[in-house]
Amino acid sequence: MLSQVKPKIAHLILAAGSSSRMGHPKQLLPWGNNTTLIRHAIQQALSVKGEVRIYVVLGAYYDIIYEEINMLPVTVLKHLDWEKGMGSSISYGITAIQKENVSFDGILISLIDQPLLDVTHFNTLITEFVKTSKHIIATQLESRIGVPAIFPTSVFSALMQLEEDFGARYIIKNYSDDVKTISASNTGIDIDTMKQYAKLLKRNFPT
Repeated sequence: MLSQVKPKIAHLILAAGSSSRMGHPKQLLPWGNNTTLIRHAIQQALSVKGEVRIYVVLGAYYDIIYEEINMLPVTVLKHLDWEKGMGSSISYGITAIQKENVSFDGILISLIDQPLLDVTHFNTLITEFVKTSKHIIATQLESRIGVPAIFPTSVFSALMQLEEDFGARYIIKNYSDDVKTISASNTGIDIDTMKQYAKLLKRNFPT
């Protein structure tokens, strides 16, 4: 149990994809006042309570995205095989984190294209995780259970074995008996197309 101490969390932000359906690096799309999707995601992560280290996996457009975030207090991981899919990015990120001489109680995995899932949601996940060291704390989206999610040490090895495009949801499904969920039906919206981006931008920053 972790109820008597603050857990050590590694926050792995996945941002390695090429945004092929967008026609533009999704990570660099403007969001809010003078920021971008990736900077917004990192800023939310930096606001999380407790002992959290932030790691960002980059791949496609590495140079220009790195320039956007290199001044922020995060560890940037360059994934050369990003084209293999999200599963490979998770495996690469978890493996890199495990090589550091730090004992983490859990790893929080999140995406940069769910901008409405902010620090409040991350804190809620961590609060639930504090109650137990055995369960995956995942997000209940409208039609599925997925990330952001915190994974305990018991599934680190399974995460490191992910290949190609088998992402975190694959692990969540395989360990379904050990999953607890936090609802985010109104905020767990992914941005996959420019149409979705424009709609969400208009909804949250009306002119």
